[in-house]
Amino acid sequence: MNINIFLAFTAGLISFLSPCIFPVIPSYLSYISGLSISNFTSQKGNKWNLLMNSILFVFGFTIIFVLMGIFFSSLGIALSGITRYINMVAGVIVIFLGFNFIFNFWKILNLEKRIHFKHRPAGKPGSVLLGMAFGAGWTPCIGPILASILIVAGSSGSVYRGAALLFAFSTGLGIPFILAGLFFSFFQKTIVKIRPHLNRIKTLSGLFLIIIGILIFSGQLSKMNILLYAYANKLHNWEINHLYASRAVYGSIFFIPSLFAAAGAWRSFTKYTKMNLKHFTPILWFGLFLILVSAAVLIYSGFFEIGKLIQKWLTFQGI
Repeated sequence: MNINIFLAFTAGLISFLSPCIFPVIPSYLSYISGLSISNFTSQKGNKWNLLMNSILFVFGFTIIFVLMGIFFSSLGIALSGITRYINMVAGVIVIFLGFNFIFNFWKILNLEKRIHFKHRPAGKPGSVLLGMAFGAGWTPCIGPILASILIVAGSSGSVYRGAALLFAFSTGLGIPFILAGLFFSFFQKTIVKIRPHLNRIKTLSGLFLIIIGILIFSGQLSKMNILLYAYANKLHNWEINHLYASRAVYGSIFFIPSLFAAAGAWRSFTKYTKMNLKHFTPILWFGLFLILVSAAVLIYSGFFEIGKLIQKWLTFQGI
């Protein structure tokens, strides 16, 4: 995996855990679904409706973030002649944002520019519009992290790579959002446990930004990608020289977790059958089992070669 993509995905996860996003996720879910929080807790709400609205909400802010990535990467291409100096300035900016994220010494960055609706837009298109409104906003917590990924996109040298970076960021932010809606009761308990640690998470997020800034300033991001490509090449050569051993190792990486997924499906099915309840948690577990065991079978059969796939991905990234 391209290290920039990994950083962008991680930045999305961190954004989800930021103090101004994580605690208010239940309110977002309630607003986009039109259900009260008590409906979630009592399992009276339409879960599939919530799932669809959550996906459309994520799709909405993904559109905005990807468009931002395209714009910044296009701008970076236009200024490619002075890339080294741009990276130095961008690195300093990201380092500054990281320190401000921790110490909050420049209050102006805390100004919110979110779009508010007096009434929730109706239907499925309304969820997309709400997601786009969220993406267009510049909230205190997500702003510095998003700005850092946009700067990385600007130095990517390709519109496609810039769009891919922001798609990865949106995925990191969107997947836990959707999971929070699917497992709302569990998520509420998690909020209570994590809330006391939000300031520590914020500090770690600031350090994450500072590290990204240093990598941008020193030009080490591209060197790290080249190093990854070299390891991917070695990995592929090992697969060729140790064909069956590599298939056994990589296939087991997916097969072993599939056994846990199967056990989870059986436990949840037994639990809800005894309670005479209809619930789709066993279906989710079983779906995960099918995905994992299918991947294992494809690798065992030689249809997928992990090292080759990584090489192709990194080549697509232009490394």
